[in-house]
Amino acid sequence: MLSVKAIPFETFSDEEICQQFASTGDRALIGELYKRYGHLVYGACMKYVKDSEESKDMVSIIFEKIMLKIPNAQISAFNAWLYTVIKSECIMRLRRGKHYDNLKGNIQRLEENNDTFAPRYGDHTQVGKGLTLKVANREEMVIEAIKELKPKHRTCIKLFFFDKKSYKEIVDITGYTAKEVKSYLQNGKRNIKQFLELHEYE
Repeated sequence: MLSVKAIPFETFSDEEICQQFASTGDRALIGELYKRYGHLVYGACMKYVKDSEESKDMVSIIFEKIMLKIPNAQISAFNAWLYTVIKSECIMRLRRGKHYDNLKGNIQRLEENNDTFAPRYGDHTQVGKGLTLKVANREEMVIEAIKELKPKHRTCIKLFFFDKKSYKEIVDITGYTAKEVKSYLQNGKRNIKQFLELHEYE
């Protein structure tokens, strides 16, 4: 039987390459996607960030991200899926450029608020078989974790930790009871912690 590396995967469709990578973790498969799409990714990044050097950095970041995402993604049309990754990463980059210092402080406040919320986020994660890849920084992962919260939990987390609202102010803004606000904050913090722990060992 031919090994993956012995197969002329330049003849594979994009989707077949993704399937093979999900099974084997062979970086050469991502290299083939880079040959096909690297220049297009750069061009798309330029439209968002308007800077050549930053766009080059974004190309590297995006191809690292697709290595993380492919094993768990259902990809029926790679080019469309890739564009959603590009858009998401570029928008996040732009937002972080504007608000990074404030965001970092808010997340630190979130982590330090409760001793039970102290997620350990490792430097590496496993992708495919035998492939170790450096993951995104903790700030980005906390943002992703917050996106996954239930709306009520997400609202209370953002108001309390990011907008620095008091319990009473959150009650007035949302119409939730004080007991509900406390519960949503506790559940939100617990779910963020679980999200980070899960993705640390994926």
